[in-house]
Amino acid sequence: MKDLSVTQQYLLCVLGKRGKFATFEIEKVMCLSTAGLLELLLDGIVELEDKKLSVKGALPNEKSYLSSIYNFIVQKQPVKFQKVIEYYSVTFTDRNINELLTAVGESLVQEGCAVREKGGILGGKNVYIPDEKELDTVVQNIRAELLEEGELSEDIVALTALLEKSGDLMRYFSAYEKKSIRSRLKEIKESPQSEMIQKVAEYIDTLFMMFIVAST
Repeated sequence: MKDLSVTQQYLLCVLGKRGKFATFEIEKVMCLSTAGLLELLLDGIVELEDKKLSVKGALPNEKSYLSSIYNFIVQKQPVKFQKVIEYYSVTFTDRNINELLTAVGESLVQEGCAVREKGGILGGKNVYIPDEKELDTVVQNIRAELLEEGELSEDIVALTALLEKSGDLMRYFSAYEKKSIRSRLKEIKESPQSEMIQKVAEYIDTLFMMFIVAST
């Protein structure tokens, strides 16, 4: 299996056959930027204190696909978690989220996990078609950890939480498996191992509610 990060695995799982997702799919937009934030947090590159983010260390070259998130935090720190997510999801254009999606998509191409093609309404945008074998490897790894006994890895906890939040987790599992998965999701939510992940999930819940209220 390729050593893909949480953000790379998340995007690979949600791209679909079109090789992209629409900017109005707000759950996927928010979860992609959250995946990047979680990756920076889990790797100790940024820290979250009192709902505000600050940089702790330099961004490694191998994580250059997260440079837009990292640079935004550097410029605004200490910056509220919500402000970072809003930077990608509450704007008049899709430039910010497209910058992030393109950077992560290109990293998947470099890893041999996706193919860049031209797509979109006019066929003038880059889209990233997942390699079916690599996607299946990621899904099977999630399945193995979720449906078997034992401690879950930190990356799988994060990836599972993100896919569940964006509504993409269950489409990879059979009806028979869903009962076991729901039990494991409950276990994840109650596990001290995922305390920071759950804290971030709570912020996302709050943001979702803000969007729902604003649109009604």
